[in-house]
Amino acid sequence: MAAVVVVVVVVTETSNSKSTKTAATTLVTSFVDSMKRANGATFVATYQVENYVYFQTGTIVVAQIPSPPGTKPTTNADGYTGSGRYAYLYHGAKGRVAQWIKIGTNVSACMTRPSNGNYGALQCSRPSPYLPSNGFAMQDTGFVPTYVLQTLQELMGMKSSKPSTITTHESKDFGPVRCLTQSQGLTTQATCVNHDGFVVSWVLDNDSGYSSRATLTSLSRTPSAKDFTTLIKPTKSLILPAV
Repeated sequence: MAAVVVVVVVVTETSNSKSTKTAATTLVTSFVDSMKRANGATFVATYQVENYVYFQTGTIVVAQIPSPPGTKPTTNADGYTGSGRYAYLYHGAKGRVAQWIKIGTNVSACMTRPSNGNYGALQCSRPSPYLPSNGFAMQDTGFVPTYVLQTLQELMGMKSSKPSTITTHESKDFGPVRCLTQSQGLTTQATCVNHDGFVVSWVLDNDSGYSSRATLTSLSRTPSAKDFTTLIKPTKSLILPAV
């Protein structure tokens, strides 16, 4: 796991000095832009997650191969436009498994259903058109870097009595790491990225004692075909991983 050990720089997003405020805003913009570039790259990333959305605690392996620039996306009958290959595989407690594969405008899913406190046999679905619906959007939260970027941008759009801060740390495993800390009401969110903008760690806390987090444990730039193949032969029409 990443070990963040040394604080080097702290820059606040708000200040009495106009020039300082402009410089801080530029740093935050650069931080977000680096995350967007990383999200558009080819990679395989493994995250240890705790209380992560509806997945709860376990590991998620995220893989993606975006289409080359200039590729013409396709549109399915439900109006969803897409290209590229994206997948994640989640392993949780008591045998829980969730797999979500998006290739172009089609998706496949694998799941284990809860039964008597544990999870039963794995089922996988045939590719089906992606639907722009809440159910499908919920599955997309498994794509850790994209979900983290969305939550970061949501808090950026809200007024806060506390300034955001950017800190620079040294990670034993991932080198220099920049962290953006945001506060909104009872919620505090800290997002850390490496030099290339890949999410190294993310923590969301509130004063009620709830904490959600994702920690990068490995990163590769070379996905393989198996990352975009269902764990077992598809036998069902489209299924969504169970809560």
